[in-house]
Amino acid sequence: MSTAGARPVLIAGGGIGGLSAALALAARGVGVHVLEAEREFSESGAGIQIGPNGSRILIGLGLGDALEAGAVRPEAVILRDGLSGRRLASVPLGREALARYGAPYYVAERRVLHRMLLDAASRSPQIQLSTGIRLTACREQGRGIAAGSDDGREIEGRALVAADGVHSRLRSILFGRAPVFSGRNAWRATAADAKSLAASGDAVNLWLGPDAHMLHYRCGPGGPVNAVAIVGGEAASPGWGTRGDTGELARHFSGWADEPLRILAGFKDWMRWPLLELAPMRRWSRGAATLMGDAAHVLMPFLASGAVMALEDAATLAAEMARTPDDPAEAFRAYEQRRMARVGRVRRASARMGEIYHMSGAMRLARNLTLGAAPERLLSARNDWLYGYRVEG
Repeated sequence: MSTAGARPVLIAGGGIGGLSAALALAARGVGVHVLEAEREFSESGAGIQIGPNGSRILIGLGLGDALEAGAVRPEAVILRDGLSGRRLASVPLGREALARYGAPYYVAERRVLHRMLLDAASRSPQIQLSTGIRLTACREQGRGIAAGSDDGREIEGRALVAADGVHSRLRSILFGRAPVFSGRNAWRATAADAKSLAASGDAVNLWLGPDAHMLHYRCGPGGPVNAVAIVGGEAASPGWGTRGDTGELARHFSGWADEPLRILAGFKDWMRWPLLELAPMRRWSRGAATLMGDAAHVLMPFLASGAVMALEDAATLAAEMARTPDDPAEAFRAYEQRRMARVGRVRRASARMGEIYHMSGAMRLARNLTLGAAPERLLSARNDWLYGYRVEG
C-alpha cells in the first residue's frame, strides 16, 4: 500500500512504543510524523525483557542483527526463595525458547533498544522526527486531525496515535482518565561487575519473598547487570525516578538469606519509581485519535510485558491502518477490539503473578512446594499463550 502525498499519521511520543509504531506504519507505506515532547529523544530506566512475542515484531521491523549485537539471550529464568535462598524452579529460555516460539527471548538495556529503534526510524524516508513538541490539544479537522502544542503550534495529520506514556496528557484530554498509585514502588539500579553480583550470569534471577521480590540479570554483552526490587510502601515521587535511601530498601528485605542480601548491597545508587495502575478503559479511540502502550493500558511488571504489549499494539495498529487506509477511525476501532481482550488477559495474569511472588506464611510454603514439584517443561508450556502470540495481518 502506498500513501504518497497523504498527510502523515501523527505519533505523540518518541519512546519505544511510539518509534515501534512509526516503523510498523512506515513498513506498510504510511507516512508518519513522530512528535517528542522533550528536546531530545531518550529512554529512561535500565533493563528490559523482550519475550518472543515482542522480539519477532522487532525482527520483522529489521532489527534482528542489532538485537543480536546489543542484547543478551538468557538461558533461563531461575526462581529462588528469598528467605531460604533455595532454588525452586527454572523456566528454560535460550535455544528452547527459540525452538518453541520461533523467536528469541532477549534482555537488553532500554537505552540500547531505544537507540536501535531511533536509528531505524532516522533512516526511513516515511518517518519525520521532531522534538520539543508537547501536545496539549487535538481536534477533528475535515478528514484528518489537528494537534496543538503548548507553544501555540498546530500540526495537521490524517490521524493521531498517543504513545505518550503512563502520564499521557492526550489520554486526559480525550477521556479524562489518569492513573493512580498501586501501593507498590519499583527500585532499580545497575552495576558494571556482572561476575561478583549475578548468582547466574546467563539467567534472569528472580528472588521471591513476603511482600517483596527482587530480580537481576545481565542486560548487555559483557554487562551491565540490572536489578529491580518491587516493594510496598508510600508512593515515591512521580516522574522518571528519584534517588532512594538504600537503608529504606534494606528494611523491606529483613530476614532474607545471605545471598540475595549480598546482591542487593552490591548495587548502589538505587532509584525509586511509583508503580501506577489504570482501571481498564472501555475505549481507547475517539474518531481519528487513539491510545497505545502505557497511554492505553498500564500493567504491573510481574510478567515483564509492559513494553512488549506496546510492540504488539504497534504491529496491530499498523495492520489495521493497512486494511482501511482511508478511514483511520475504523482502523482504530478494529485495533482496539483486537487488543483489549489480549491486554486484559495479560493484566490479570500479571496481577496474579504478583500475588504469587509476594506470598508469605503457609501460602509461601505451598507455593514453594508447587514450584519445586513442577517439571520445567510444564512451566514453559504455561507460558505458551503469552510468548506464542502472533499479530496477524
